[in-house]
Amino acid sequence: MSSSIRDLLLEALEDLDSQQFKAFTWKLTDSELDLRIPRGVVEGRDRVDIVNLLIGRFTENRALEITLQLLKIIRANQVAEDLETGARVRGLCAAGGGGPSGVSTPAYDALKKAAFIDDKWAELVQRATGVEAVLDVLLSRRMINDEQYSEICSERIAQRMMQRLIREALRASGDSGKIVLYDVLMALQPYMMKDLGAS
Repeated sequence: MSSSIRDLLLEALEDLDSQQFKAFTWKLTDSELDLRIPRGVVEGRDRVDIVNLLIGRFTENRALEITLQLLKIIRANQVAEDLETGARVRGLCAAGGGGPSGVSTPAYDALKKAAFIDDKWAELVQRATGVEAVLDVLLSRRMINDEQYSEICSERIAQRMMQRLIREALRASGDSGKIVLYDVLMALQPYMMKDLGAS
């Protein structure tokens, strides 16, 4: 069984181009995922090393789940689909559910939120209303500072405010800022978010 999982994971990582592989390894070290893999452990590793690292650090099935999650997050959807199909054919992966293997984990849910903001930012800008309330919450959670708050509020047009918030102010905070923005928008503007496909 372990060689099957190992082979599937290696095939999947070999299907990634160099930029996708770089994004994959970067996400392994993302603190939002809570995988606790230091960047130094991942840097300079090739695909075989990464497979061995995943299997050595986690159970084989968990390594498969993590790989599926990360492939979907970096939008290597065809590679993820091929891996999931290969695993399912070998009886290593259950069908259905929200996350890979039918399991929804906090890390996967967090990354889905960040990916949602990335994917839907243009629609969020176009449909922006009540941005001041969003800014108030983000300021209270220290996702933006007083200067950013003032600069964004000076825009006076909701769409421009949201654009600056997403493209400028939250850029420095990375995925963690996007996750907080997602949660704030779900709390303050749930109908808009659900209309855009948030769950």
